[in-house]
Amino acid sequence: MLIADWLPSFIDRAFIRDATVSLVFVTALLLVRMLVHRAILKRHDLSPELRRRWLVTLRNTVLVLFVLAMALIWANEIETLAVSLVAIAAAIVLATKEMILCGMGSIYRTSSNAYTVGDRIEINGLRGLVIDTNLLCTTLHESSQVQTHKGTVGRSVTFPNSLLLSQPLFNETALGQYVIQTIHIAIDREADWQRAETLLLASANAIVADYADDLKHHARQLERSYAVETPTLEPRLRMSLEDREDISLHLQLPAPLGKRAAIEQRILRELLTGLYRAPEKTDVKS
Repeated sequence: MLIADWLPSFIDRAFIRDATVSLVFVTALLLVRMLVHRAILKRHDLSPELRRRWLVTLRNTVLVLFVLAMALIWANEIETLAVSLVAIAAAIVLATKEMILCGMGSIYRTSSNAYTVGDRIEINGLRGLVIDTNLLCTTLHESSQVQTHKGTVGRSVTFPNSLLLSQPLFNETALGQYVIQTIHIAIDREADWQRAETLLLASANAIVADYADDLKHHARQLERSYAVETPTLEPRLRMSLEDREDISLHLQLPAPLGKRAAIEQRILRELLTGLYRAPEKTDVKS
């Protein structure tokens, strides 16, 4: 009966062959090294420094030969192991792809200081106040601003940080607690647009006057901290004729975050009240 028959079934003949060849090679290599080592030491005609140099060269040569021989003898097994490791690594990457992307998104957020807790941001159609962040996701308190064809608002929304790598991020609080709010209003071309313009600017100026001092202080801080040109602090109104039947009025005014919806509603109500008190009623589309 052969020795291979006594071995466990998972040890194949190739393994036995490679192990035997390795054992023979290592034995022969050690024997040769020992003989050469003794021969060098017996060379009394050489200086001690030269003999030490030859001994070091011998040791390094034996090590290189051992590594090369083992790589050649066990090449098939090493190749199989490498393929297995690559397959395992690929499977791990595929299984944790989203988590890896979320982690990279978190690193991007931290390194770029894109936003932090308390900022108001908008990303991929989600808009609100940041109330929590971690390695994998960000939680928003959804903006309560009225949106067309949308029901419940003011909810808690959680999105993965991987969105930061593929979607643009808008941080409304990057430069402070004031933003330029734009209110779009469309009125009929037959309406008194000059009266509508007067009413809108008067209402906007009255609103801005309530926080004008704080707004000017905020503007000076922006100039000192970010070296940016401060936008116009007075309300402005632009018109456009994009529709054949309507005149589009675009009112721009600085507004504090968190009060934009209330300011918009106040301006619209004052506009409607002023127009409907006019001698002729006018249809307003907002």
